Amino acid sequence: MESIAVNNLSFGYTEHKVIDKLNFTVAKGELIIIVGENGSGKSTLLKLILGELKPQSGSVRLMGKKLEELNNFQEIGYVPQMNVVNKIPFPITCLELVTLNLYNDFGLIKIPKREHRKKGREILHRMGLDEYINIPFNELSGGLQQRVMIARAMINNPKIMILDEPTSGVDEESKDNFIDLIQELNYEYNITVVLVTHEIDWVKERLELDHIYRIEDGGLKDVGI
Repeated sequence: MESIAVNNLSFGYTEHKVIDKLNFTVAKGELIIIVGENGSGKSTLLKLILGELKPQSGSVRLMGKKLEELNNFQEIGYVPQMNVVNKIPFPITCLELVTLNLYNDFGLIKIPKREHRKKGREILHRMGLDEYINIPFNELSGGLQQRVMIARAMINNPKIMILDEPTSGVDEESKDNFIDLIQELNYEYNITVVLVTHEIDWVKERLELDHIYRIEDGGLKDVGI
């Protein structure tokens, strides 16, 4: 079964197409990376897959459904670039941030209940973050913030995990811990992982990949592993 299927996808912010008749598929349980130069369209492609941008032509299917038919986007875990994460403008603890990803289940008043906070504690425990539960997120190092954001994505038991430049701006030890965690999520939970990165050589040495794709000239090329 295909977790992601992109067919003849095209999009441009101007007349120039950043994404031009792009095709690719990701099978269930695969771990793939997408590489490319700055401005090549990596983040644009992710936004199209996540439904944040509307294609000018072509289609995206997730777990066999068209984006417009998908009624449970919580099954798609997304970890943004750390420079985006660092811009959270208000004080919030790690538990509060992770639990907020259950917002659709909060009910009419939109306030987290005891069971939501319990689930937040459980996922932070699973990620080895017990001691940071009540620490303000903005006070954490980049590596710890990264783990909290992965916990936030994991709280909904996603079938697909999409990560945008997750190793950018974190130290080497945090990168190694991150790689171990991603491999575990892929192996033990059979989560399909799409990882956008510019550190192709470093990632290749440490992850067991199914495919490496390079985005260039609006298309996506399988460059092997």
